[in-house]
Amino acid sequence: MSRIVNIKGKVDIRNLDLANAAIKESGLDIKIQNNQFVFEGYDYYDGINKDKDIENVEKIYFVKYNEYVQELEEKERLRIEKEKELLREEKYNKIIENAKKQGYKVKKEKRIDNTIKLVLQKRVY
Repeated sequence: MSRIVNIKGKVDIRNLDLANAAIKESGLDIKIQNNQFVFEGYDYYDGINKDKDIENVEKIYFVKYNEYVQELEEKERLRIEKEKELLREEKYNKIIENAKKQGYKVKKEKRIDNTIKLVLQKRVY
């Protein structure tokens, strides 16, 4: 007597491309249904040790997903740094412009710790 065996994984898949890459890397006959790894077999003997295979695919997926998340975090951090730098430069340019309008001589120095020092000089007679 044969029956269909369904073995589901425990991981909720968030990125299908990475999940498909993990399946290809493992070389196993595992599918994705309802954002989970699933093995379907036609007999009880087809499903023997498939839970371990699914766990291996889940481990591969976790490694790939963690690398993907770290890459996204790094890109976001760089974007924020660039945005802060642009805002900082805009602010300093406004300060310099206003100081020059008031007759000050402005010296701008960039320090090693990535800060900017503005020195305003004005001679009054």
